[in-house]
Amino acid sequence: MKCKYCGKEYIKNPAALPDWMPLSMKEQIKFIPACDCLEKQKIIEMEQAEKERQHQCILNKVKRYRDISVIDNKFLKSKFEIADMNSSIMSLANKYSKSFLKENIKTGLFLFGNVGTGKTFASACIANRLMENGKTVLVMNLGLYINKLQREWAEAEKDVLEYVKNCDLLIIDDMGVENVKEWTQDKVFSLIDTRYRAEKPLIITTNLVLFNKGLPKEQIEAKLSIESRFSSRIADRINEMCYQHAVIGESKRNFDIDNFKEILKRA
Repeated sequence: MKCKYCGKEYIKNPAALPDWMPLSMKEQIKFIPACDCLEKQKIIEMEQAEKERQHQCILNKVKRYRDISVIDNKFLKSKFEIADMNSSIMSLANKYSKSFLKENIKTGLFLFGNVGTGKTFASACIANRLMENGKTVLVMNLGLYINKLQREWAEAEKDVLEYVKNCDLLIIDDMGVENVKEWTQDKVFSLIDTRYRAEKPLIITTNLVLFNKGLPKEQIEAKLSIESRFSSRIADRINEMCYQHAVIGESKRNFDIDNFKEILKRA
C-alpha cells in the first residue's frame, strides 16, 4: 500500500493493538503511512474550507447591503466595459475604483452637473466594480431615504445609520431633488456626519453646485446649491470629504428613435 500523494510505501503499525479491538479495525490500521502527507492534506483542506467560508461571508455581506440599497437592473448593468472611457467622468471613475481596491481611500466624490450627463452611471460603474471585488456598497436616493424615515424607518434610523457607518462606500444619488425642511436638514447632516466620523468615503451625485459663491442672486434664491438648499454646515462637511468634479456635456438620455423604428419594422 502506498501514499497517494508522495508514493511512499506504508509501514507496519508498530503500536500494540488491544485485544478488544475488532479484527476489521485492526486490519484497517495494520499498516500506516511513513509520511505526513495525510496530515498536511487535512490542513490544506481545512484552510481551503475556511477560505470558502470567509468568501461566502463576504458575498453574504455584499448582498445584504445591495438588498437594502436603491438599485435597479439598469444600475446593476452599468459597467466600465460598456462605457465611453474617453469622457473625463468615466476616466475619473475608473481610476477611483481601481485605487479604492488597492488602498484605504477616505476621500469621496462630489459629482455635479446637468441631468443626464452620466453622473449616476459613473457612480454605478464604481459600485459594481467594488461589489464584484467583495466591497460593501450602500446606495441611497436621498428623497426616498427621507420619505422612508418619515413613514417607515422612524424607529430604525439608528440601525440604518449603522449600515451607513460600516459600509465600505456610501453613494447618495440625485441629492437635491427632495423638498428640504429643517427636519430634513438635520437628517441629512446626521447621515453625512456619520460617514465623516467613521472616516469613510461617500459619492454624491447632484444637479446642484456645492456653494453659493459665484452664483447669480437669482440662482441662490432658487436654491441651486447644496449650501442654499440644505445648509452651509452640510456643504462644508461635504467639501471636507469629497473631491468636486463638474460633469459637463449634453444629456445622454435621448430617446433612440432609430432603434424604435427598427423594432416597429420587425413587428
